[in-house]
Amino acid sequence: MTSLLKGLSEETVVLLGPSTKHKLPFRLEGIVRLVDEKGRTLGLVLDKETLDAVEEELEASSPAFLDSLEASRRSGRVSGKEVKKRLGLA
Repeated sequence: MTSLLKGLSEETVVLLGPSTKHKLPFRLEGIVRLVDEKGRTLGLVLDKETLDAVEEELEASSPAFLDSLEASRRSGRVSGKEVKKRLGLA
């Protein structure tokens, strides 16, 4: 998992302008796997919604976030269930 996070933090961003010469030869929905003629994976292309979901999952599983969540729970602050109850959502 650490190498995955390191790889994502060292991503290369390529700006595609509105020019038609950058039109992708495939629909960009969800996850698109790019393969060579032998079926070997060359890369993945993720649409914005999928990338946002992956980033959220990574952030939610980070040790720093989990530590801050645990510290908040120990602090005696109002719980999430109580907030929902007060807002009439539970």
